[in-house]
Amino acid sequence: MPSLSGRSYVDGPSMAAGVYVGLLGYLAGTIAGVGGTGLSVGFWLLAVAVALALGGRPELWVAFGRRRLLAVPVFAAMVPGIGLILVDETVGTVDVSLSVLFPLIGLMAVGLALWILGNRVYADRAAGDVRARWTANRDPQRRRWMHVGTVALALGGVGAFAAMLYGLPSFFLSGAVAGIVILQISVRRHRTYEACEHGLRYIESGTVATSFRPWDRFDGYRETDGAVVLERRWRLDERMAADEVPADAREAMRTAVDWSGSS
Repeated sequence: MPSLSGRSYVDGPSMAAGVYVGLLGYLAGTIAGVGGTGLSVGFWLLAVAVALALGGRPELWVAFGRRRLLAVPVFAAMVPGIGLILVDETVGTVDVSLSVLFPLIGLMAVGLALWILGNRVYADRAAGDVRARWTANRDPQRRRWMHVGTVALALGGVGAFAAMLYGLPSFFLSGAVAGIVILQISVRRHRTYEACEHGLRYIESGTVATSFRPWDRFDGYRETDGAVVLERRWRLDERMAADEVPADAREAMRTAVDWSGSS
């Protein structure tokens, strides 16, 4: 049993997890028809109990991060939330209660906070010693594809706007606009990388989210005229502008990926 003096009962991920579970309880009570003071009391009791139970246990967030489970709370709320919005816009006879929709939106926001805070703990605990640090933009090919994606979304947005005149939900137009904004912001951002003992850690400019990828999640290392590429079999490769990656960083990544692949 951990000692009281050696354990902190207040940390970001546990507080976010407590609020998330509290909101789940609030949503369940709303659906069950519970109202008034009972909902508020239940929310706070659940939030505080879960935060205290999980506080000062960074090994939990390391385990969840290693198994890629930290994003689950976000998508667990996003899927039904988007489904309710689509039902509300397409099925006129169905009345989607705001008392259900608003807690789902809150769950998405708190789940995102849990994802960010949990990943920060995971990255700090799992990375190990820093071997090289550098800042780089995305390579020219990735930037071109992001511009192509922007054009495709813009064309899709025009089509969605025209289709709204014939009853298509506005959700699709909103999604296209959001996608354009995200792509155009992302293409202008650079990343600060750290090649660490156990993986690649990075943070994107203008954000507070730290990401960490163990070396064994990369399938290979290669260089082209314009890019340094860490290959990933089932996901997008990590690509960075070649002229912005120093020699010590290239050597650290090449050695780490080759060692991970041979072990």
